[in-house]
This record gives sequence, structure tokens and C-alpha cells, in this order.
Amino acid sequence: MALGALDAMREAARAIPIVGVNATPDGVAAIKAGELLASAALDAMKLACLGVEAALRALARERVRAEILLPVAVAERANCCAWDLPYTERALPDWSECVRG
Repeated sequence: MALGALDAMREAARAIPIVGVNATPDGVAAIKAGELLASAALDAMKLACLGVEAALRALARERVRAEILLPVAVAERANCCAWDLPYTERALPDWSECVRG
């Protein structure tokens, strides 16, 4: 969506700060290029990883905690190198750091 907004702003010959979500590879490239201000790095791959972990634990009849928190960070030009990786090379969340209760 943010990349579509960037395209629309270019077509309209306008410039406003735009922030995206998910820190996708294309979004990170736009951040590095200075076109996108930032992205909330709510990583769908990490969300899926935690969901599968919870499902496997439930199937094994282990207790699944009441609250699972996905860490969110802001990817911006100064720190976007952490997201400038293929999905297969990005760090996965640590279960013990994402569960409460």
C-alpha cells in the first residue's frame, strides 16, 4: 500500500512523508533510496512462525500461553539493514520472549 501511495505521489508530482507496514524487501529498498520514510516491521513471517509454534504446542497438549506478542520495530534509513535480507535469512522470533500469562 505504501509503495502504491509513493507511485500516486510521483504521478501527482507531490511529495509527502509516507510510512509503510511489514518491512517488505521492496519497502526496505524504498527506505534505503530515501523514498519511503519508514516501515513498521510487523513481520508476517514472524507472525506465522509464532502461530505455527503455538499450534504445534497445542497439538502436543502443551500449555499455550494466553498472550503472544509479536515484536514490532520501526525500520528506517538508519537501521533498515536488519530487514535488508531475504525472508529466509531474517531472524525468527524467540518463543520465550513473545509469550505472557
